[in-house]
Amino acid sequence: MVSSTPTTHVLTRDERDVRPAADGRRSALKGRLTVLGIGAVIALIGFARGPNVSKGDRRQAVAELVAEHGLKAKADDVVFVDGPRGVLGSAFGRARVLVRGSATMVPGPEAGTLVPAEGDVPSDIYLFEARLSPSGALLDLSGGYNLSDTTGADETCPVVLGERVAYASNSGIEGAPTVISLLDLAGQEPLALPTMGRAQNAVTNLQMTGRVGGIGRKTFVVEGDGDVAVAIENGAITVRTQKDVAQIVGAEGVVSDLPKWIVAQPTEVAQPGNLVTWSVDRVRHEIGDENMQMIKQAYFEAKDFFMKHKGEATQEEVAADISEEMGEEIGPPKREIPVDPETGWPPPPLEPWVTPSLEGEGQWNVKEDEAFYRHQPNLPPSYLTTFIRSDKMRKDTRVFILLWDPRMIELSMQAGTVEPKSATGKAGPGIIPRTPDVMKRVVAASNAGFQALHGEFGMMADGVVYLPPKPYGATVMKLRDGTTAFGTWPNDATVPDQVVSYRQNMTVMVQDEAFNPYDRTWWGGTVPGAEDKTHTVRTGICLTKEKFVGYFYGADLSPEALAQAMIQARCSYGLALDMNAGHAGLEFYKVAQHDKMPALDRGLDGKWEAEGEVPGMPGWDFRAKRLIKGMGLMSFPRYIKREARDYFYLTLRWVVPGENLPTVIEPLVENEGAWETKNLPQHGFPYAIALSQVRPDKADASQSFRVLELDPRMVTGQRASTDDAAAKTIATMDPGANAGAANIWLFGRAFLVSKDSPGKGAVRVVSGEESPGKGAAIACVHDESGMLYYAELKDAATGARGSLSAMSALLTSMGCTQQVSLAEPLALALGDGTNLARTAVHPPKSSSAVRLVRAEAAGGARFFEDTPVVPRSEWYPLQQQRIRYHKKPAKQD
Repeated sequence: MVSSTPTTHVLTRDERDVRPAADGRRSALKGRLTVLGIGAVIALIGFARGPNVSKGDRRQAVAELVAEHGLKAKADDVVFVDGPRGVLGSAFGRARVLVRGSATMVPGPEAGTLVPAEGDVPSDIYLFEARLSPSGALLDLSGGYNLSDTTGADETCPVVLGERVAYASNSGIEGAPTVISLLDLAGQEPLALPTMGRAQNAVTNLQMTGRVGGIGRKTFVVEGDGDVAVAIENGAITVRTQKDVAQIVGAEGVVSDLPKWIVAQPTEVAQPGNLVTWSVDRVRHEIGDENMQMIKQAYFEAKDFFMKHKGEATQEEVAADISEEMGEEIGPPKREIPVDPETGWPPPPLEPWVTPSLEGEGQWNVKEDEAFYRHQPNLPPSYLTTFIRSDKMRKDTRVFILLWDPRMIELSMQAGTVEPKSATGKAGPGIIPRTPDVMKRVVAASNAGFQALHGEFGMMADGVVYLPPKPYGATVMKLRDGTTAFGTWPNDATVPDQVVSYRQNMTVMVQDEAFNPYDRTWWGGTVPGAEDKTHTVRTGICLTKEKFVGYFYGADLSPEALAQAMIQARCSYGLALDMNAGHAGLEFYKVAQHDKMPALDRGLDGKWEAEGEVPGMPGWDFRAKRLIKGMGLMSFPRYIKREARDYFYLTLRWVVPGENLPTVIEPLVENEGAWETKNLPQHGFPYAIALSQVRPDKADASQSFRVLELDPRMVTGQRASTDDAAAKTIATMDPGANAGAANIWLFGRAFLVSKDSPGKGAVRVVSGEESPGKGAAIACVHDESGMLYYAELKDAATGARGSLSAMSALLTSMGCTQQVSLAEPLALALGDGTNLARTAVHPPKSSSAVRLVRAEAAGGARFFEDTPVVPRSEWYPLQQQRIRYHKKPAKQD
């Protein structure tokens, strides 16, 4: 603990409400005086002669006044930013007032109802404007803008330093951090937005803060246990925990060199949505969500009436419409892709629901244009698309499907800068991580679930809880090993350790190929409680019974039609995502360094194609393409920029074999540089190993190396002497009894190069020297993928030795800089009893020999399978409950 004691929140009790107006405001008032009439001056004199109310009464008067309007606050929770401004200020000026208060009424169990608050109700920070008499008495109060708006955190009393305001949001949600908000009442910093975006932002600011220029906001996440306090000390804003203290605002302004336990969050304002969706949000803010839902319901019903009576389209017209939406890509598959019995991918075609079927309906198509699409090299296509019609009463209704193999593609989640509206004040980054390792593997991104105001369904991204999980909420998750998991959250808010990200939306739509097991009636298109039969843009995501993952998009769907498309796709667990044009869509991306982006031999089709520099990543370009042309009102490209709403993004996993080995000698010998994966002891997919050969030395074409690639995520290590009959052996190797100057260790699911063991449980697999001199073999761990490469001279087993420098250079060019040189070849046998030359050998059996056995791979999975299907009377009241703050118990040292 630090012994110094902080001062009171703003000034001393006798001074806190007499802050002078800024010089600029004094000048403004002087200018107004020149246009005042005589009557106005007399009126001001009358105010000046009013009773002199004490400063303490002024704060108490505010507390009493807000209490009449449902806000509980004490006098000590009231902070006047501005004090009395004299005669003219009393008539024409307003004093800004901050109030820390808690609601006396809270949302009830039924939509649109309020009930008296019980128990701990967290406080929020509100901004009001007061009219004061020249002597400081409160004359009236207006405004009431909620600046914090958190339901799962309790705000501390704000402190004020000049135009800056700071407060802490102490989280009451397990796993959610404490957040410090630093506000600038002078307004937002200049925004890097187009003219329309700045205009939209100004209107939003006016609604949310009462100021066109808005309020600047910076947030800081504080790591550690216990409540956090903010104070003014020695002219600076400081943050205090139970153990530490640090400044966030000093004499020079906002501190940039923060301690490790305070992490500054991104502050860039995201581009507002398109004019239609943005306008809907602005109207909703004025009339309330229930009224907005009524308007939307009326619109959908009118639209539905028109669609029913316009006449049924012919088969040819429907086919032509689909062809246009898919960019003339409809028709039979460009090439047949047989189902690989080893991988099970791709799955069989979908069985049409509407007959007669259209050409290509339910048939899988490959996105092959390398200018826009990225797939796993040397493997079958990582994702496929198709369409299917799922409404027999509306035969022109179609659902477009993107299906991917989660063993090859990883799904991640990102919180937007605005949505989900966090229960704790934590803002999301809203941007795909700007690292080369991630960006060059991005393949697509899509919308996620509803806004927080439509149910407060849970979200956690990369270990940060934004909204806690709702009981019986349909959930898609990312597990610690990268698995994409689906399941219904139980009636327990505890987040399992293996879950690193989750996103919920309503209850499950399709479970085990059956629609709506929880008997939900509201799917987002109507007023809550009304049956939802509306036809609009709807999206969903599911896990199929083959353990593949699909994204579904339709422009004119009922809930039943979306569900039927999932059933036709053989979904074992499917949930509805966001809906309505402008909020829902999917975009493909190809990202590369400027000089490595594939050339495009034609112009872009602006309806669904775009390209440019990756924002925040100089020297890197992107090319984007929508799933279909007809994704109306979507800002495009959307998710490659900083985004206000949360979303999913897809990246290629690191899997074997990857790109071919680079070659330096022409002509190539047969299969040189190409990877062999078939007829090897893989014991599953993704593959664990691959073999190749390469001649790395231009000056010596006779020197040839056999190369083994090994994925650490596909194996676990055990001593070769271990008696494990069930083990599926990938390879057995003997690094020798003694460790070398450089060693490769298998530690968990990663290979590491280190002289010493990296920790308990680490298994040494290769030992040698650091410098690539003369020897028999060289091994390395790839800097990005973590793959192990072992390259052995072709005739090393019969005594061949040579320079390893050319092979070292080739491995370095691949991004494999952590290398180990071996004077003697590694004693190694593959799981089928062969060596790298594919001749029979005995596996090594010494005490130092290591057996690498097949491990379970990340992919697609069901989770929370024990959660029961309960009646509506049980799950509905639980999901209707607002997020509640519960003060965390102090942890004992």
